[in-house]
Amino acid sequence: MTSRSYEVRVSGPLPADLAEDVDIADVTQEPVQTVIRTAPADQAALLGLLEHLRARGVELLEVRQLTEAEEPDPSSTE
Repeated sequence: MTSRSYEVRVSGPLPADLAEDVDIADVTQEPVQTVIRTAPADQAALLGLLEHLRARGVELLEVRQLTEAEEPDPSSTE
């Protein structure tokens, strides 16, 4: 079974300590929203991330599955 990557967009900045609490591969802040990229182990892990965001009062804007072309290269050394 292949791993799936997701992009989660939330309103405003992400609380500083939240990224340490959950499995987040990349966080990019844009002017009015934050983009989180993650590759959860399974659907339960993705739902756990979404629940964690909700519990912290973070407004969810969008969740979408990334295509293979959009997924970050794990061998990249950015």
